[in-house]
Amino acid sequence: MSAVINQRSDAPGSSIGSEAKPVLLHKITGHIARINDVVLLSKDDGVWTASDDRSIRLYLKRDNDQFWPSIHHTMPVAPTCIFYSEETYRLLVGLINGHVYEYSVADDFNSMSERRRWTIHAGPISGLSLALASELIFSCSKDKSVFWHCSETAAKQGGYHCDNSCTAMIIDLPFAFVGDYGGNVIVLRLSGNNATLVSKLSAHTAPVASLAWDRVKEVLYSGSHDNLVIMWDIGGARGEAYELNGHETKVTRLCAAPGSKRLFSADDSGRLLCWDMASRRKETPAWRTSDACELCSSPFFWNLTAMWQRKVVGLRQHHCRTCGAAVCGNCCNNWTTYPPMGYELKVRICKTCHEKMQDTPQNFDLTPLAVTHELRTGVTGMYIQETLGRIVTSGKNLMVMIWDVRSLL
Repeated sequence: MSAVINQRSDAPGSSIGSEAKPVLLHKITGHIARINDVVLLSKDDGVWTASDDRSIRLYLKRDNDQFWPSIHHTMPVAPTCIFYSEETYRLLVGLINGHVYEYSVADDFNSMSERRRWTIHAGPISGLSLALASELIFSCSKDKSVFWHCSETAAKQGGYHCDNSCTAMIIDLPFAFVGDYGGNVIVLRLSGNNATLVSKLSAHTAPVASLAWDRVKEVLYSGSHDNLVIMWDIGGARGEAYELNGHETKVTRLCAAPGSKRLFSADDSGRLLCWDMASRRKETPAWRTSDACELCSSPFFWNLTAMWQRKVVGLRQHHCRTCGAAVCGNCCNNWTTYPPMGYELKVRICKTCHEKMQDTPQNFDLTPLAVTHELRTGVTGMYIQETLGRIVTSGKNLMVMIWDVRSLL
């Protein structure tokens, strides 16, 4: 039977608190199709939604503590994403046909009027942003393109073409971060009409589904369909990346709370994690390559010469998640969590690392650095208002839920 290292009973709790969890405040029903995006207002009790039934809706809380549609606008085709500027009452809507609409929302939130529209992309819009200081509207699409236009004149200002379909985008001028279908994050520096490729961050093995940006620490987070969240230390300029392993299905949405040093991630099965990003973390080691187990020297199944000489059947190669050693199954049959490396779920470790953890437990703090909550439905959209301590999620069950997360912050 494989050995399992349990959490130390004397380990201090994380700064989140083991008993902290989201508290459901409101449920909003009424949608008849998938909800693709949600935005939670900070100044008013309201939620924007974009749905496959072609509707853009603004729900406001009434005196009876219920949310009812204050605006219900039907688009020509299904909206895929939205961006709302509370400072200017402007709403951007990206559509599945590659068009982008800009609306002005009335002060009383009872109507919205079209300001302009753009026919920009040849595929679904996957990201929208508005840079108020420069009055630029950014959009990216699954047609592999990123464009930006002047919001005052509607004139095109510049563009960039990626190698893969764009799936997510974050703008913090002069930088743009674009996630793509190939699992990469493209870092661009924008200057006038030009975009210069700064770096291609490649670590995911499946499409990037969501990005989040911590402006305070200058840290970028990417969530992917490979079940993995990666923290990229952009500001440190040393190429450091830290893995966060807490999901067993596709990561669909990320939200950063920079002031509280928290990250929220949600997945396709409905698991919501709050990560303590104030804690010191370690980079996961690179996986080493070898023709034989580095501990017992048993040949792996592709090492035909060694198999013939020793008259043995080759073994499958495994890797220790904490040291990266290439080992056989017998030398890697211990399982443990290791939160400093982002392993909130149990992973394989070799017998050497297992012995180190057993002999010197004071050097291996196994205290969880994330809190898990089950939403019981896959998450299709998520948005945080950190100052209010609230998060809104939309699920596969066609329901919008507003959560109080102050205990997590």
